[in-house]
Amino acid sequence: MKKVLLIILLLLVVLGIAAGVGVWKVRHLADSKLLIKEETIFTLKPGTGRLALGEQLYADKIINRPRVFQWLLRIEPDLSHFKAGTYRFTPQMTVREMLKLLESGKEAQFPLRLVEGMRLSDYLKQLREAPYIKHTLSDDKYATVAQALELENPEWIEGWFWPDTWMYTANTTDVALLKRAHKKMVKAVDSAWEGRADGLPYKDKISW
Repeated sequence: MKKVLLIILLLLVVLGIAAGVGVWKVRHLADSKLLIKEETIFTLKPGTGRLALGEQLYADKIINRPRVFQWLLRIEPDLSHFKAGTYRFTPQMTVREMLKLLESGKEAQFPLRLVEGMRLSDYLKQLREAPYIKHTLSDDKYATVAQALELENPEWIEGWFWPDTWMYTANTTDVALLKRAHKKMVKAVDSAWEGRADGLPYKDKISW
């Protein structure tokens, strides 16, 4: 009987040590930095589960312990809720911070700089070459762009986009960005037209 109790006690000790080591590994992974050496853009597809996420992170060499990663998601279930999207990971980020970012849904922002004085054709070329933009325009004809923006006359389209650095997330459409720039230009022109000086030789703001 004593021998049996001793064996049980030893087993409990071994299990306790194993559990302690396991928890230490989990905590160590959670607080360890990502393996990346530079900023990395990571896309999480809709419907990705915990196992698939771990495999993807391991395949992309962002983490190095996929099994321990699964333990982390079980021990800390609050970290197991993540949203599809395209994210920016940094070398200073820990695994825990990465998971909190995936939970927040705060996707990476990309800049598109529309320079003052450039033509619409230049802007369209920039849109084609910019990363992570969803291209929906069938061609670069003014009529096509005018139709997409619901403008009455294609001839009015040149010069009607506000030059600025526009930020966007992955899969933003080219038309959505053009609409934002056009809407801001229309607002600026409307404001200037309302505050115009008397006696100017312009009949309307289109010819202004």
